[in-house]
Amino acid sequence: MKQSGLRELEAAEREHDPMVRRLWLVAAIQAIVPRPVFLVGGSAVDLHTGSYRPTDIDLVGAVGVADRVALIDAGFVESGGRHVKWVFSDGSAELVEFPESRLDGTFERITLSEDTAINVITVESLIVDRINQATDGMSVTFDEAVRLVIAVGDRVDWAAIASELAGRPDAIYLGSIGRARDVLVGAEMEHVSEAHFRE
Repeated sequence: MKQSGLRELEAAEREHDPMVRRLWLVAAIQAIVPRPVFLVGGSAVDLHTGSYRPTDIDLVGAVGVADRVALIDAGFVESGGRHVKWVFSDGSAELVEFPESRLDGTFERITLSEDTAINVITVESLIVDRINQATDGMSVTFDEAVRLVIAVGDRVDWAAIASELAGRPDAIYLGSIGRARDVLVGAEMEHVSEAHFRE
């Protein structure tokens, strides 16, 4: 195993909390890949809420062929498509997916130790992402958006969320503002809907 990411992978191996273990894997990948990566998707929802079971770790970043080779050299296993896998010494495993090359939104730094921090999509951008995904008409994505808003709705900047949703070129086509109102009603936060999402 190469030196890059070794310390972070060892920290992941020692960790028993599944969420923190995933964060150390992100830190390892960040150490191996020479460009920034950003935690998004279900693992970011779990980090922000503590109440989600992600199926994989979604990382956004410009991860090329040479980077995937470096990950394999570090001990990750090629898992087909956009995934690599880390198998822990206890036999458990985590899939890592690289769905996009560019972060759609803003990020914050989460500190894992004195000298280790990772990039994570902000909760506001995560809500925008989930509301946009909820426009696909599937109840699963709508319910996920509602659960996220219930978990974090009292600590986010709703004016920023409304502005980001309305400023997207596809907002009218997707009906994002209307869907945001639906999500807020589902989360019993009609007062936020009235204050920020009136058309």
